[in-house]
Amino acid sequence: MGETRRELEAKLVVPDETTLAALARIERIGYLHVRPRGCRLQQDTYVDTRSLRLLRAGYACRLRHVGHRAFATLKGLGGAAGALHEREEIEEEIDNPSIGALLRMTEPPGRLARWLAGGEQVVPLFILVTLRRLAMVTSGPHECFEMALDRARFFGPAGEMLFLEAELESLDGDRDLLEQAAGELRRAHGLTASGLSKFERGLRWAGVAANCPELARGPSN
Repeated sequence: MGETRRELEAKLVVPDETTLAALARIERIGYLHVRPRGCRLQQDTYVDTRSLRLLRAGYACRLRHVGHRAFATLKGLGGAAGALHEREEIEEEIDNPSIGALLRMTEPPGRLARWLAGGEQVVPLFILVTLRRLAMVTSGPHECFEMALDRARFFGPAGEMLFLEAELESLDGDRDLLEQAAGELRRAHGLTASGLSKFERGLRWAGVAANCPELARGPSN
């Protein structure tokens, strides 16, 4: 069965490569310790029907390839309050990150995507290739967040776009601590809150959001 969980994270826009490099060197966020965990390269293909049936139902569908593993994920669009994003996520490992493999799944990501598509063809919307630098943020032995510093490049009909972002994903659900840590990073490094997920940002860049008035109005959630 696909794993369903609630994802709580802070998303912060990084203004330039110099700031991203500085963030990679930090050892503390306030009183919290930062422990580097290396880098990984991941490729995400976001898919939907041409009429955006999954998006209109409140979901983003992602096929991820990282190392020798592949994952199918359905994410609820959820809500954003400043830098904080909270949403449902259903994820399952698959043999390969292809639309065919997704639609053959009997587990919830594929089964639900197939049902939401309603018989319409599922097609790629855009591809996102991300070099992700990871770190664990701790308070003593307690693991509070996973920090990701992303150098993300979007590929699609509009060409290419580079985007730099820092994410703090809560491991214990402590919203107050997450807001505090995000605030520390914003003040110390000149970051700004991101009210958009990478999926929403990619849709706007690719011009797909114009076909969905609910999303085209902007991040009002």
